[in-house]
Amino acid sequence: MAVALLTERDIERYGNALSRCYRIDDCSEFDSLLRRIDKAEAAIQAHPREPTS
Repeated sequence: MAVALLTERDIERYGNALSRCYRIDDCSEFDSLLRRIDKAEAAIQAHPREPTS
């Protein structure tokens, strides 16, 4: 089992590989979570890790 937030493009890309997909239309309960994910992603992009040898 997996829980994921997917865009329409993601859903189209995975196609039949998704056995079940429950769409949530305009659900503001996730706004805070999405802002934190965006902030974390921006921080990672700003400070990429250097490859280890």
